[in-house]
Amino acid sequence: MRRWPGCSFICAGTFKRPVIFTAWGRDTVKGMKKLMLAAAGLTGILASCGSTGGPVLTTPVTITDATYTSDFYYEEVQNGTTVPRYVICNDRTNNLYLNVKWSGYLTQFGARFTKELNDGTTTSTEVNSAVSAPVLNGSRTFTYTMGTGANPLNVSVGGPSLSAQKVNAQAIVVTPTTIGNVFATVWGYNEAGLKGPELPLPGGIPVLASCS
Repeated sequence: MRRWPGCSFICAGTFKRPVIFTAWGRDTVKGMKKLMLAAAGLTGILASCGSTGGPVLTTPVTITDATYTSDFYYEEVQNGTTVPRYVICNDRTNNLYLNVKWSGYLTQFGARFTKELNDGTTTSTEVNSAVSAPVLNGSRTFTYTMGTGANPLNVSVGGPSLSAQKVNAQAIVVTPTTIGNVFATVWGYNEAGLKGPELPLPGGIPVLASCS
């Protein structure tokens, strides 16, 4: 056995360039460091993409259905059938209930109320309400307290069930005088604050001058 210059160990045999072993060891350490750095970077990327099983934050939440009721209605005959027509009373405070369903994780619910009066005046108000915890593929009632002038005063998450809303609503026996309509558009936000597509509610909500 001979100890070759440049070798960090005793080399056996008749190798002509034992320095190759030293060079190979140095390159291997460098390569291992590169692999370790690459693995660490990949781990960070996967964690940021939700690889731990949590929701993918870049996926928006979609409102799939939305309907409304209110505290007051008048009866209307359509195709021989009497149906309730829910309204907003301009002369008093009343509740407007938005019953919505969605797909995805919902953390915040948004609604835009656009009031169009018969004289052509148009005003718009946006109201956002937070959900206590992210809810996946759910349904919920959002209750809006409307003041005189059909302006949203506040909003609360939750409210009576849809059947209870219909039972508790009061019928108006006077001839309704409509001064305009309120059109509602709704949407949702996911955990990352990403806004989903907007969904306009079909038709307008009549605003009556008085429900007395």
